[in-house]
Amino acid sequence: MVQNLGGAQVIPRRTMRRSLWLLLALTAVACSSGPSTEGPASADAAGQPRTSGTPLERLFPLVDQAVYQYVLESDDGQDVLLGRVQRTGTNRGTLDLPGGRKLFEYAHDGVKLVSAQWGPVYVLKQPLTMGSRWRGEHGGTVEIIAVDAAVDVPAGHFEGCVQTLESRGGDRPLRVATTFCPDTGIVLLEAAAGAA
Repeated sequence: MVQNLGGAQVIPRRTMRRSLWLLLALTAVACSSGPSTEGPASADAAGQPRTSGTPLERLFPLVDQAVYQYVLESDDGQDVLLGRVQRTGTNRGTLDLPGGRKLFEYAHDGVKLVSAQWGPVYVLKQPLTMGSRWRGEHGGTVEIIAVDAAVDVPAGHFEGCVQTLESRGGDRPLRVATTFCPDTGIVLLEAAAGAA
């Protein structure tokens, strides 16, 4: 069985038993009643949550103290993955995952991941048009494959989403399809590694 993501072929599951395959589906956005008002970056003087004011923050919000719960599916079964957000400044924040902490920065032209391996790379980049490309987190090329997509995941139905596909060839091929939805962030991430 081959899955089709926006015209891009994803490696069949049967060939991935020795490689990575995961599906992250947003199932709960926040465990708290709202953003914390403690800490330097959580709220302004009026108690409103701080934002960077950059155009793409809505598609990749970092709400201070939010906890994201994802369902992780692989050939080995299903598991739950928790990620905790900490807003460290108006234009910066971290996401703590079981595999480590990721630092993100909002820039005027996109959202950057500060990666030890690749340096700063874009998670999302302007312009949000079909076919726009940039270097990705995993060393491949990211391309926007949809700009007004609708998606259904266990957490519900989302519209107005942007979908990207990072592809890397060579001796360690990888494809990562990510769906970013307004005011929620990543609701779906599908990755496949290994030769087809």
